[in-house]
Amino acid sequence: MQLEAEWNSLQSQVNFKEQSTSANNTPDTSSLSPFSALPEVSLRGGGGNSHQQTASSGTFRNLNDFISYLRARKCTKCSTVLIQGQSDVDSLFKSWLAVAPSSFLKCKCCSTFVCVGCTSRSSNSKTPTQVTVQNSNTQLSWCCGRGRLFLIWVILCGFDQKFSEAKQREATKTGTGRRNIGGGVGYDGSLYVGPMFGAVGGLYSQTGPDPRKLRAQNAQQQSDNFNKSLLEILEELLPSLDRNSSFDMSPPVAVADILLSSKILNFCAELLRNDSLEDATKRKELYQALLNVLRILGQHPITAQKIVYTERVLRPDAVNIMTLSFQGNSAGTSRGNEDTTSSLADGLRNLNVQSNIMLKGAMNNQEDFHTQEGQDMLWLCRQVSDLSEYLLRQTTAGSGGLGCGNETEALDQGITEAPDQEIFETHYYGNQARYIQSPPGRMKRLLTEITTLKTGLPAGIVVKYASSRPDLMKIVIVGPAGTPYENGLFEFDLVCPQTYPHQPPKVIFKGTSGGRVRFNPNLHADGKVCLSLLGTFEGEPWKAAESTILQVLISIQAMILCDDPLCNEPGFNGLRGSAEGRRYNQTIRGLTVHYAMLDWLNNPPQLWKELVTQHFRKNKNKILQTVTQWESGSTSNYGRGRGIEEGLFEHQPVERMSVLKSKLQAALQNPGQGFGGGSQRRGPSGQQNTGYGSGYDRYGGPRY
Repeated sequence: MQLEAEWNSLQSQVNFKEQSTSANNTPDTSSLSPFSALPEVSLRGGGGNSHQQTASSGTFRNLNDFISYLRARKCTKCSTVLIQGQSDVDSLFKSWLAVAPSSFLKCKCCSTFVCVGCTSRSSNSKTPTQVTVQNSNTQLSWCCGRGRLFLIWVILCGFDQKFSEAKQREATKTGTGRRNIGGGVGYDGSLYVGPMFGAVGGLYSQTGPDPRKLRAQNAQQQSDNFNKSLLEILEELLPSLDRNSSFDMSPPVAVADILLSSKILNFCAELLRNDSLEDATKRKELYQALLNVLRILGQHPITAQKIVYTERVLRPDAVNIMTLSFQGNSAGTSRGNEDTTSSLADGLRNLNVQSNIMLKGAMNNQEDFHTQEGQDMLWLCRQVSDLSEYLLRQTTAGSGGLGCGNETEALDQGITEAPDQEIFETHYYGNQARYIQSPPGRMKRLLTEITTLKTGLPAGIVVKYASSRPDLMKIVIVGPAGTPYENGLFEFDLVCPQTYPHQPPKVIFKGTSGGRVRFNPNLHADGKVCLSLLGTFEGEPWKAAESTILQVLISIQAMILCDDPLCNEPGFNGLRGSAEGRRYNQTIRGLTVHYAMLDWLNNPPQLWKELVTQHFRKNKNKILQTVTQWESGSTSNYGRGRGIEEGLFEHQPVERMSVLKSKLQAALQNPGQGFGGGSQRRGPSGQQNTGYGSGYDRYGGPRY
């Protein structure tokens, strides 16, 4: 790769000299470099030793090599083993929370301070490297390159223990592991109250009207403070091409394996998966520390490909670098059978997509970003964008680079912008939307919603929004598997009122065939969508500070287009699995094939034509198999509902499933091209989806 060529060139020119940084203008300590004072330091191993055998002190290939070397280190005065077990590392890490981390350990037998990396005593003439961590008063010191690697390992061991404990507590409370959208780790607050790594940490005030919320904020702030400090320490300890020491320019290969054995990469991935730029902005200092570490990892040949650009192995919560170091992989999985997860580069790419959307939207709505919070958000977005561009330059095309967020997206999910005219032309609320004036702050909130949808939409939901009007959206939801709506296409139009987000968005269902079809107790023939978030049904109401468009769309997909829709009718919940419910589902299946499949195939709207073509081409065989199953379980006809479900249908009688299947087979021969002869796809009150129906204007809205 280009990165490796540049590194080799740089390596041949550099004078090895340790650099240190200080946030408080402390004197430059580069002259104290142990690498100029210790000629026995190995280029690859990062530290020699005149007191030990050299057979085990060469290049560390992996974690096991380093642990084998480490566990053989003894006090040079009394020959006591310095690291005897896991408890020694636990105690050392906890002591570092209050004092400066150092590679010098106090022998438990004779109290002599000895460097664990090279077993040099602190009393001899060798001057250790001392570094002040930026943005804190934390002092780091190490005697040699192996001592520096030891600091990395202990820091990761301490982090992993708390990370694993938090995940296991979380799994116990919920019954299963769950994704942490915010990306924080809920540590035991008692451990981290007060100074951390010799630095002063702050807490939120305990006073306020909502003690539970304040406790949650306190826990999050403590966790973020600790994680920020840890990432800043790693920034100084990890090998970086910005520094010129032998450890930085030619570190042991084991650095990558040590990182891959740790949960720190899982934590970084969780932060990158945060679907809320608003939340990330509130935690901008933590995210800045994250981006700094990613920059170091992504530019160095030892770590870039393995750590940043390659999928990582997933291990159980209980397996971390501490257990791997002292217990092996007994609690893990056998080699070759491990599950993998997406790379850090993929996570950064997703965050970059959100950032670019926000930056682009801010250019057209600058007045919404004049607040401090708005400026902080744009600052973070620029940091993400700059890092993505920087790392992209470090790799050649096809070598696993980040990309700029312009990759072709799968058409069966995601959100894209479309020209205003294409959205307005067929939108139910298009005419009303032309007169909406956006008050200050509204567009910023909408852009935040767009970024959340960009990475948070589940498969089966497709959104298009007007390029200059993100408050106007058209949505298609694919019927979920296992429901009577399976693989049907259901279209909704959404508009955010002028008072948004203080009032919920308005949503209309477009698949009613002109007011003739009622697909669900919550989807009326007039297009009304009954959902508590929309204020159209009883239940949890819309909350301006918490509720989102993403929640609305997921609720429609999961709660309305469900496997037993009759139970959505008030008072009918006890009929789950009943004969009435099965008969209701039978009717819905016929409606799905007729109106949510055939109508789309025969008359694909221009806006969704590409979606229609890809969806039905990709799922053709699956659709026919499902419809065949529906046919085998059907009765003689799909007329109006009977018995207890009478009155829930407002549609013309539907043809037998065998007839519908025959028509579907023919239409699927050339999906998306249209065959004619099918019923017109009409909106909730009879207007055609082109927006030119009699009595309706060209934007699909009623004439006033």
